[in-house]
Amino acid sequence: MAKRNGSSTLSEIVTKKLQSDILSGQYEPGSPLTVSELAKSFDVSVAVVREALTRLATQGLVLQNPNHGFSVKMVSEAELNSIVEARLINESAALRLSISHGDLTWESNVIAVHHKLSQTNEYEEGNQKLALREEWSDLHRQFHFELIAACPNPVLLEICKRLWDLSEFYRHVSTPQQSVRDGRAEHKALAEAVLRRDSDRAAELFSAHIQLTADTLLNNR
Repeated sequence: MAKRNGSSTLSEIVTKKLQSDILSGQYEPGSPLTVSELAKSFDVSVAVVREALTRLATQGLVLQNPNHGFSVKMVSEAELNSIVEARLINESAALRLSISHGDLTWESNVIAVHHKLSQTNEYEEGNQKLALREEWSDLHRQFHFELIAACPNPVLLEICKRLWDLSEFYRHVSTPQQSVRDGRAEHKALAEAVLRRDSDRAAELFSAHIQLTADTLLNNR
């Protein structure tokens, strides 16, 4: 394990690693997360692991059962629809606020991350089984976060972050399939509308983009 700078720091490290593993599909939905086994794997105390899992439970990625310990959250069509609805409400609002308050530095950041995303392949090449590229996933997250980064409401941004993590969980547990949709074109149109400061068009494109992703995930489950 990394250098120990106190149990709080260790818990944060374990939390981030477990969060990353869950979001990237390393654990199946509903699979148990045994505290003692994870403590041994991370070479930390069970108290550190328990604190990390409790944090993830508050984020909605882990289930905590008094009688059965911890497990990875389950998936359901109803929850995915609720996540999408919440994203459309909250992220659209954050996007409008970001467009209203963004400065030239924000515009430059949007342009930079969009360029990187547009030049990165979504899936691993040469694999018979499709798999999302970690680099693409990171850039995709950065792009969407940068669009709303100028929003001056930190509570709203935190809500958007949590909803993003939940939607990414569904993306990674769905069966990847090549889609006929042109994701690059969707991101390009969204970035252009944002940079034109066209809030209505940007919100419209964002809503269509998120809903299409949700429909794709539901069809691939």
